[in-house]
Amino acid sequence: MQEDGEIRVAAVAGPPPEQEPALSDLRFAGQLALWALRQGRGLLAGDAATRRLLAEALAVAEVPRALDPLETFVRVVAAGACRPVELRMPATRRLGRDEALILRALAACQSGQADLAQGLLEAMLAPAAARAGMAALSAVGQAFALQGLRLADTTCGRLRALEPLFGRGPLTAPGLARLH
Repeated sequence: MQEDGEIRVAAVAGPPPEQEPALSDLRFAGQLALWALRQGRGLLAGDAATRRLLAEALAVAEVPRALDPLETFVRVVAAGACRPVELRMPATRRLGRDEALILRALAACQSGQADLAQGLLEAMLAPAAARAGMAALSAVGQAFALQGLRLADTTCGRLRALEPLFGRGPLTAPGLARLH
C-alpha cells in the first residue's frame, strides 16, 4: 500500500507459490487476521459494505474490539509504506511475504515482543509508521488474546507455518531472518 492509500500489486521476487505458506497451515486466529487484513482496500476506500462485513465477522469471532485498531493499522501502512506492500485478495490460499511479516509482527505483539514487531514492520514502513503500526497491531493482538485467539503456535511466539519462509534468509532487509 502506498501513495494516497492505494494498494498496489507488486511483483515480489520470492519462493515459487508451492513453497509459500498456505492459509490452511495457520491457526484460526492467523486465518482470521489475514482475511481481515486483506479487506484493507475496502477499508481504505471507505466502503461501508466491507466495514459491515468485517464488523460482523469479528463479532461472530467475539473480537469486535479488533476492528478499529485493524483499520488504523491498514491506514498507517497505506500512509507510511516506504515501498509497495503486497496484500493479496481475500480468497487467495497462500501468504505473500508482506502478509507473513505482518502476521509475525502481530504474533510478536501478542507475545510481548514489541521490539521484534517494530523491527519486522520497519522492513516495509518508515520508523515512525512502524511504531504507530506496532501500537495498532498490539491492540488487535490484545482483542484476539482476550478471546483466547493466539497466532503463535510455539512457546517463543513463532508461527510454524512461516518458519520455512523466514528460515531461508532475509525477506526484504538484511538480517530479517535473524529477527524472526
